[in-house]
Amino acid sequence: MTYRFWKSSWSVALVLGFAAGAPVLAQDTVTNGTIAQTAVVAKPVSPEQLALETEAVKAVKQLADALNSGNVDAISGAFLADGELIDDSGTVHLGHNEIKALLKAFYETYPGSKTEAQVESVRGVGGLVLVDGTRVITDKDGKSLSVLRFASVWKKTDAGLKLASLRDVSETLPPTPHEALEELSWIVGEWINESSDSKVQMNYRWDESENFIVGDILITSGEQTIMKSFQRIAWDASQGKYRSWTFDSDGGFGEGVWTATPNGLVMQNSAVSPDGVRGTATVKLLSDSKDRFTFQGIHRMSEGVESPDYEYTVVRKPPVAK
Repeated sequence: MTYRFWKSSWSVALVLGFAAGAPVLAQDTVTNGTIAQTAVVAKPVSPEQLALETEAVKAVKQLADALNSGNVDAISGAFLADGELIDDSGTVHLGHNEIKALLKAFYETYPGSKTEAQVESVRGVGGLVLVDGTRVITDKDGKSLSVLRFASVWKKTDAGLKLASLRDVSETLPPTPHEALEELSWIVGEWINESSDSKVQMNYRWDESENFIVGDILITSGEQTIMKSFQRIAWDASQGKYRSWTFDSDGGFGEGVWTATPNGLVMQNSAVSPDGVRGTATVKLLSDSKDRFTFQGIHRMSEGVESPDYEYTVVRKPPVAK
């Protein structure tokens, strides 16, 4: 049995409407007991349904207060005497005593945990209010524990709205930026390439937050510095891809979208030179071992003019002898 219930905060969005048939555009969000409004499209509802849904917002706020305080009695009291809580393992906890036992175990297991919840629908039907949505649960350090879809049924009683049923269903947790970037972590370290006419040195590392990989690139020829560049690599959760931004010492800059392949990475890159010339290229990083990979630059275009392809290999820089 798992204990993935509400943590210490709650938010709810409620769609409301005018009694006379004119639509009200409102969305109430309750987070840590505070209500804010933003506009959404809503359908007209009857005065009775409007009152019931408005009361549901108040009931959710009271539940939020109880959850924030960790008051097990107040939380279980939000349920009917024969109300049920179905956790994400499918176990049914029926009545106040079983719900209290679940809550106590939950607070002992996850002290200081929190929930950010988004209600996706609220509607009144035959004296009941159906509230559905999603919760993202994090521990006291802000690390994701679970993502839950929930469906709840509230019933009108003499004591106000009470929960008849609450059901949780687990969803796959999205990766954190650090977890997503772990696939690129092989690039972390110092790398070097030497040829007859130039020398390339690269130093990749995790930034302080460990949510980005950053790198310094130095290109020299003899004693002369040709270019210094700084690069930041991030996980773009909206696209499900890696992105990078590169800034050159001469004032040029570029942006790339990365795709992981079985033997390395492919980057679609666009750049702007210091004098405003725009260019694009496909860059491949082909790794043949943990200590060696090859750069290939192909399809290089600058203001419609094609540039020659290039290729060079870098190896991991050996540690300095003590």
